[in-house]
Amino acid sequence: MKQLISLVVLLSSASLTGTVAHGHHAFAANYDPNLTGTIEGVVIEVFWANPHVRYFLEVVNENGETELWDVESSNIGMMTAEGWNRETIEVGDRIRVSGGLGRDGLRRLSLDLDSLEVLSER
Repeated sequence: MKQLISLVVLLSSASLTGTVAHGHHAFAANYDPNLTGTIEGVVIEVFWANPHVRYFLEVVNENGETELWDVESSNIGMMTAEGWNRETIEVGDRIRVSGGLGRDGLRRLSLDLDSLEVLSER
């Protein structure tokens, strides 16, 4: 009986661990791996926290309408290792960035760290 309980606990733990890890790294669920693009806009919010650093930009589209874009990056540890910090991009900066585009027309971009161009600072 003890062996059966141990086996059930082990299998349950393995099942939950796999689900959590898989759910967190669902790039393909949020971004189309075949679509990349570049956006330019003004940073209106910076979320410098784990699990992913995020920047929110106001972008003017081809029709002259302002859209809100969610730019997602790596975690703080990876960003810091690449030389980024909390002040690399700040609210009010006009930037141009490239990366993977969101699925189904979602205004999301998975940031390519090497693509950052700061066009004007706050």
